[in-house]
Amino acid sequence: MKPNMGEAYRVAFDSANSELNDILAAYEDLRARKERIEKVVMALKPLLGAEEAAAAAAAVQSASDAANESSQPAEEVPAYQYQATNGNGNGASADPFARRLDSALGHGAGRKFNRQF
Repeated sequence: MKPNMGEAYRVAFDSANSELNDILAAYEDLRARKERIEKVVMALKPLLGAEEAAAAAAAVQSASDAANESSQPAEEVPAYQYQATNGNGNGASADPFARRLDSALGHGAGRKFNRQF
């Protein structure tokens, strides 16, 4: 092994060791921060619990309201039926537009259409 190679390994080791120390310091900072946040959460838990309970109750109420609305019958929509005849026996349609069309084309009851050539 050359003497330069040993020095290169030493520099690499020192650099890695320095980075490891930086990572450990950052880890300790994050751990301390986590503990502080956990303490704040524990202190606020009664308030958060009350708000969560109120939010959960509101969610249950809105779900119940939605279920009640869907179980109620919808407003009835009137149904229309087409009647082919008006029941007067002459074959005229009950539909006013069909009567006009029949009249215009000469297909009305009792009407004869004369063609002259």
